[in-house]
Order: sequence, then C-alpha cells, then structure tokens
Amino acid sequence: GKEIKEIFSRINKIKLSNTASKLFEKTILSFAYPPKGMNEKEFINFKINWMIKNKKIDLIEKFLKQNNTFPDKKRLIQYLVDHNIAKANIKEGCQKINFLDKSISDSYLEKFKIYCLIFNNKKNEARLQLDILKEEQQSDNFFEDKINFLLGVTNKTTKKVKEDNLLNFYLASVTIKNFEFEPNQNTKQIIWEYLNAANLIRLDDLLRCWIFDFQP
Repeated sequence: GKEIKEIFSRINKIKLSNTASKLFEKTILSFAYPPKGMNEKEFINFKINWMIKNKKIDLIEKFLKQNNTFPDKKRLIQYLVDHNIAKANIKEGCQKINFLDKSISDSYLEKFKIYCLIFNNKKNEARLQLDILKEEQQSDNFFEDKINFLLGVTNKTTKKVKEDNLLNFYLASVTIKNFEFEPNQNTKQIIWEYLNAANLIRLDDLLRCWIFDFQP
C-alpha cells in the first residue's frame, strides 16, 4: 500500500507520454483488489482522483461500465455530468445520468435527472420524481422554482443566479429571459467553460478578467 501511494504521488508530478499513460491506465484498471495496507475505498479514490485530474473521460466511462458498485461512484458520475453541461451538451449529459442506480443517494444527480426528464419531454415523470425528492428533503426552493417554471406550473421564475454549482447556474441561464452574467476573477473555471460553450461570454468580460489576472 505504501509503495502504491508513492507511485501515484510521483506519477501526479510528471507528464506522461501517450504510451506511458496508456500503460499506466491498463495497470491501475487491472488490479481489482487493494494491496496490503490500503482499504478498498482508499485504493478506488487514488484511481478516481487520477482519472479526474487527467480528464480521462473515456476511461471514466469504461470504469463505470465495468464496475457496478464501488465507493464514491457518484463523484465520477457527477464529473461526467458536469463535463457535458460545461460543454453545453445536455443531451450527452443526460445519457451519462443512466449510470445512476438505486444504490446511490445524491441530491445533485437526482436534480439533474429530473431536469433531463423535462429535457426529454417526460414532464409527468419529472413531476413525480420532484415530489419524491421533496418528500426525502433533498430539494430546495431555488431548484423547485426553476423546475416548476420549466414544467409550466408557474409562469414566473426568480431572477437570482446561483454559482454554488454548475447545475444551478445552468438552470438560471435557461430560465431567465435575456440572461446576462458578469463573471469575475472568482468565477469558477467550470462556469467559464459553460459560458464559453453556450456563447454567453462578452468581449468586455474577457478583457476585464485578463486585467484582473495580470495585475502586478
């Protein structure tokens, strides 16, 4: 276990060639059981952290397909979901939510699943899932306001924009008429990615943040 930790630590500090990277991928995926001195959750987290850090999207999907149950599975699913939202590719993101199963309880993923039902014109099912989420006390006023507006239950929605996570920001962007947002140096990188993919970045926003980044 100690040797594995040292290996991951060294690997994370260098840039691997394509050949070395592929060899490392095959190696870490070939070991199903943790070494002595390391529990399963810790071993899995080393793999998960490396795949996310190196943005191994294809490898993450392969890992999810090959492993039905493992610790922190929801973190990999959310990474795939956010990756596709950030690219403004909601259709693809909604396909990734299929990795979610009944063994996982996560309000963020359940919320996105409800949005996907609306996106795929399954509003009755979305209403049912929203009621379940509320009964389980995993919902919140902001999310319910946006979903009810998208369902047509209400004809008004809050103009508030939440940046605490990408899903809330995305919901604001698709429900607020003539949506405008002024990013700054504190805006999360993943929100910048979405703004760019959705063509919501203005030139003056870019210039302003460039000035913030290069101030002496």
